Amino acid sequence: MNSESDSPSYDSSNPTHRLYLFLANNKVVLRRVPSTCGEGFHFERIEGITLSVGIEMGRPVAICENEDHVVYFSSIEGYDTPPELAARGGEAISLRELVSHQKEAGRLSGELLEDLPVIRSNMIRIPYLNFKETDYIYRFRTDKQRNKEVYHIDESSTALYHSALCDAIKAVKRTKERSASGPATLDFGAVGYLLPSHFGFCLGVQNAIERAYETIASNPGKRVFMLSELIHNPFVNEDLKRRGLRYLQSDKGVPAIDPETGIAYWDSVTDEDIVIIPAFGACDEDKAKLIERGLPLNAYDATCMLVEKVWKAAKRFGQKGFTVVIHGKAEHEETKATFSNSSKYAPSLVVRDLKEATLLAKAIEAVTESERTQLFSPFQDRCSEGFDLSRHLQKLAVVNQTTLLRNETLKIIELLESALEKRYGKAHIEEHMAMSSKGDTLCYATQVNQDALAQAIKEQVDVAIVVGGKNSSNTYQLYRICEEAFGERAFYIQSESNILSYSQVEHFIFPYDLANPQQGRMETRAFLPVQDRPIKVLITGGASCPDGLLQQIIAKINGYFETDRIKSIDEVITNVEAMV
Repeated sequence: MNSESDSPSYDSSNPTHRLYLFLANNKVVLRRVPSTCGEGFHFERIEGITLSVGIEMGRPVAICENEDHVVYFSSIEGYDTPPELAARGGEAISLRELVSHQKEAGRLSGELLEDLPVIRSNMIRIPYLNFKETDYIYRFRTDKQRNKEVYHIDESSTALYHSALCDAIKAVKRTKERSASGPATLDFGAVGYLLPSHFGFCLGVQNAIERAYETIASNPGKRVFMLSELIHNPFVNEDLKRRGLRYLQSDKGVPAIDPETGIAYWDSVTDEDIVIIPAFGACDEDKAKLIERGLPLNAYDATCMLVEKVWKAAKRFGQKGFTVVIHGKAEHEETKATFSNSSKYAPSLVVRDLKEATLLAKAIEAVTESERTQLFSPFQDRCSEGFDLSRHLQKLAVVNQTTLLRNETLKIIELLESALEKRYGKAHIEEHMAMSSKGDTLCYATQVNQDALAQAIKEQVDVAIVVGGKNSSNTYQLYRICEEAFGERAFYIQSESNILSYSQVEHFIFPYDLANPQQGRMETRAFLPVQDRPIKVLITGGASCPDGLLQQIIAKINGYFETDRIKSIDEVITNVEAMV
């Protein structure tokens, strides 16, 4: 297999150049040739010379160069076979159909039988044939391009997504999207609230949510699936389910079962369905399942461009000969997708936290091969195929799951850099550690939410509440910041329903340490203190937390006080707006 730049340019008149044309739904256009004897037929490749009739296609990309021929892929816009090719017997076939025909004698031409393994092993490239290095699957919409109407479809969506109080805070405190400022103070009288300048939905989440609602609305009568959870918030996912969205699998990759048939949705999904890829992205294995079924990817791919930015960084590091160390949770969808992309270009492994990074550092410093192998054993199921300990721990670059703590990523980088210095000498460190990875690949929205919370925790508060889904990594990182500052006065909840009374709250123990059986459960804890002075509550929400939930929490806490001691929301909003 040569690199694309080394391969010859496609020449339609050259019989050794075999071009395969794909539609935007990833189906290949082939010629159906009737049998000369009987009712049978077989499929064959459409010769490139017929393309001179005016088919507008993308630049042919060399995929595989053998001794006697070169395989090229190219793409055509649209989901239907162009009339010029249909008139010559051309029709669109999914790769899954093609494989089924392979089992029937005489159904595929000799060329197709020979090239089908190459086509299947390279199918992941099909949707991206026309992509440049600087292209992103889905760029953020500008404020003018945003479809904010989806948040007000009906009363339930308005209650979930909209908060006049949060809007007022953002208008006053969020002077810059990427820079945190001081927190906002809301004085309700008997109770006051402190909200950071940045909290809640990031642009990637907003883009994904809007795209999901739009897709459902514009495809009546069709089954619309999400590959897995759209975002890590159960209320958003449930609202979409009520409107007809289905899920192909859980956030852990467990196939979802159709309750009507008892069959996994993966086994029934066809090219008549629509599948949306969530903001976390998807691993190549899942994308390949969609491609071979003849489903379009790019039209319904809501991968956050800041997640894809990590993939691009990993590719650059790999091209420079670095092993990519991913600071992330191996079971998280985003880390799975990043690992899938990274391992195509570089030896890769996943490190969960500082504890695991310390083990990796010791493996780097190990003098004997047996000692290094033993220290590396916890990473054996989290490294790329063919990982060579004697070579692949010599040059490292660090990227991360975009929702983690930046400071922890930086500490991991420092730890690995120190280990490489001990082994190879400080004078040669830049040969062994990618210094540009120190800028880290945490998304700016995660970072600014953390920065804003770091300013808010400097204030004196009685309790701190962090709101987000049970599987929301970025929410957990916010909770870690609060827990460090306030200890057991910090709570991780999903909604106002977790507030049981003035004195009790259901706190979620996030399952960060999968080996700890005490984690991943709800625990009832003491909540608001009894005191003479007004209660002060710090509240923030993760990047997938709708603003409406925060306002509902404030309303519930206010309800524990006599009405003559609590100011109205309208009055408080007026006071916030007066800060301008």
